[in-house]
Amino acid sequence: MPTSQDDPPLTEMLRALTETIGTRERVFLGELIDALGARGYGPVILLAAAMTLLPTGMIPGVPAFMGVILMLTGVEMLRGRRGLWLPPRLYGITLPGPALLRGIHRAEPTVRRLERHIRARLQFLITWRISLWSIAAILIVTSGVMIVIGAIPGLPFVLALHLLAFGLGLTAGDGLFVVAGYAIFVPAAALAAYLAGIL
Repeated sequence: MPTSQDDPPLTEMLRALTETIGTRERVFLGELIDALGARGYGPVILLAAAMTLLPTGMIPGVPAFMGVILMLTGVEMLRGRRGLWLPPRLYGITLPGPALLRGIHRAEPTVRRLERHIRARLQFLITWRISLWSIAAILIVTSGVMIVIGAIPGLPFVLALHLLAFGLGLTAGDGLFVVAGYAIFVPAAALAAYLAGIL
């Protein structure tokens, strides 16, 4: 991936992950979060949502694990802190570097296509405190459900869709994706309740 100071935010995020992983066989989760957290909460939300939506989300325990990260992110957003703090036990979890790099390389074409449609729209949804608090509250509620009943087949996928949209919007600075996140949240919550047997 060539280096440029003018790369779009999503490409820059992938580069940060690639540089952090390097050639290592194992990489600390905390290192990835640190690399992304310097760019705000959006990339962290995006990474956790993507890992839930991808085949990795079908691995037992992964949805709950991502739910913990998302809940911590939501709490830090409500507190107005710029960085994401991880407990030492979570920070020290190691992930396979080569597998992560393969996933990043597979994502690059999709990211490039997506970046053609990203614009600086509805910026107040990215910067307005009430909007950020609303996103944080949805993060906390959604992640709580993922932690408690995320083992139900199909439920994590449904719950991660609006989180992916929020992550894209915050990372790319495009409020239209934030609107999409709000729009997806209501039917996603209803479908999640149905899958959980509540409705």
